[in-house]
Amino acid sequence: MPTAEGAGLASRRASSHYLCTYSPLTESRAGRIAIDTHGLPPFIDGSCRREPDFQAAMPSISALCRGSNFAPRLQPGHRIAYISRKGQYAGGPGWCLVALLTVHKRFESHEEAATWYRAQRYALPSNCMVPGNRPQAYDRTNKNPSKEIKAILRAKNDVTLAMRCWDAGYTCRARRCGVFLVCRADYLQLWHPPVLRNADMISIFCRVPITQNPPRITVDEFELLAAYAVGVT
Repeated sequence: MPTAEGAGLASRRASSHYLCTYSPLTESRAGRIAIDTHGLPPFIDGSCRREPDFQAAMPSISALCRGSNFAPRLQPGHRIAYISRKGQYAGGPGWCLVALLTVHKRFESHEEAATWYRAQRYALPSNCMVPGNRPQAYDRTNKNPSKEIKAILRAKNDVTLAMRCWDAGYTCRARRCGVFLVCRADYLQLWHPPVLRNADMISIFCRVPITQNPPRITVDEFELLAAYAVGVT
């Protein structure tokens, strides 16, 4: 006869719900300067290609960040809870619950996704790697590209060259894995998201999940996150 533990594992394998972390702009000093200078929402992604792009008319997820480890696993109807990486928020350590997304459409290339967004008369998301869709300006980012690009910046003192190299890396990633996901935002808070403390994570998941490779979570765990999002705990 199946045990409760075994049933839980089976439920987790079958779940179409995921938990994912990302690096918000507010995480770094350079990002906070960008927020103050340009009036940007603190909890958008901090890179020159917002990944995910929460500000798009329909938020988007691509493989620019995690390559084939996450985006290709997603299909229409799958749901993703996005939390910030652990940091200091509201006077203590925790994670901010920023978005609950549902995949609306899946495309196998950025070009196909761009065609769809244009057909809806939507601006292209920042992470859509097609000609003419320029990256974010350097002073609107966390100024935290790879160490190789930082070395170029130090050696050449040329922001334009560094940005070109930073963006070229994303172009290569899009060519290697072109999966692009258009999402519906069921919940999105880019200014003052609720903070999940360590005790909250343990209450929801019975542990603190490892999210480098975004794990599946159960429907019940996702719904508990949704309750936190609206202040019902």
